[in-house]
Amino acid sequence: MTPIPYVSFVIYGRNDGYAPNYVERVTRATALLANQFERAGVDTEIIVSEWNPPPDRPLLLEVIELPKALRHVSIWGLVVGPEHHTGFAGSRERGFHGGEAANVGIRRARGRFIVPKSSDTFFSAQTIERIARRDLDVDTMYRICRHDIAITDKRIWDLGDEALLAALASMPASVHGVITQPEEWDIRDLHTNACGDFTLMSAAYWHYLRGYPRDPSVLVLDGDSLILHAAAALGVRECRWPDDCCIYKPSHGNLANERVKQVWRPWQRRLDRILSERIDRQAAYWARKSFDYPRRAVRGVNSVLGPSIERNFVAPATRWARGAMPEQTQPADWGLAEAPLERRILCRADWDTMTPDTPADVRPRSSLSA
Repeated sequence: MTPIPYVSFVIYGRNDGYAPNYVERVTRATALLANQFERAGVDTEIIVSEWNPPPDRPLLLEVIELPKALRHVSIWGLVVGPEHHTGFAGSRERGFHGGEAANVGIRRARGRFIVPKSSDTFFSAQTIERIARRDLDVDTMYRICRHDIAITDKRIWDLGDEALLAALASMPASVHGVITQPEEWDIRDLHTNACGDFTLMSAAYWHYLRGYPRDPSVLVLDGDSLILHAAAALGVRECRWPDDCCIYKPSHGNLANERVKQVWRPWQRRLDRILSERIDRQAAYWARKSFDYPRRAVRGVNSVLGPSIERNFVAPATRWARGAMPEQTQPADWGLAEAPLERRILCRADWDTMTPDTPADVRPRSSLSA
């Protein structure tokens, strides 16, 4: 049996120039994460899920420069070919499916706890210290806030690890804190804001829920928020760590919250105004959910309109808050469990005996303790 690390981080991306200096940022973020856990002495694995790599560029796994030998941290990658991407609506306009890319890594993660994360985010030292206590509860999901920072001086990437984190902490930031949910939604009070950048939860629950819910399009809307509410419906408690436990996100023009917009039709505006003014906000919410408006568009994908947030997120979250159990939207082989994906080992820790031909589902199965 392959040894089990304490925590697995699942990073997902592709070498497509998604953001300025993308490769440099991913390299720095991943190397720093590995060094943080190496210094903390916590057995950790970092999985890089490379989804639908562009044929005219080298693999991200080939160009990121990472430590080659660490005692406590293993780093390895998976390559998901284009044949697994073409079936999603909008695949010709957007070459990436964030939910499925994350699921490929989550399915194969071996850690007792799993954290999917964006490829170019940085964790504060206090966040690492919390994990390094090794007292995480299997029936608790852990959340922290994201700090968006505008990087204007590219020399910051030449700083050492501690100096870089200190510089990030000192910069002005737009904080994605806890959002007060509209009363008419009638859902649990959970910290869903930017939760795709840090939701730490036991592997047993990630597997029971079969990773992020299936989205038939490349838009991947609301999946990270849905997973929090689905886990809560199973009895998982939410723990919000102190403010100094945070994520630093170098901002750029392709952040998810900047790419998504609501698409209203004139009749929808009129109906929404009439219901809100003559009846109440609950009636307006009911109409949005029932008639699925306003739909949502994502910049760069013109062929697909996503569902409204009321239909896609609020409706199931409300059912679960009232006692319904979450549905499994992914198939039994979620995360491409049966697919023969290329595996590359970039850094193997002392505890790790995995080889590139290790069977696809390498995480020992565990049952829910809930």
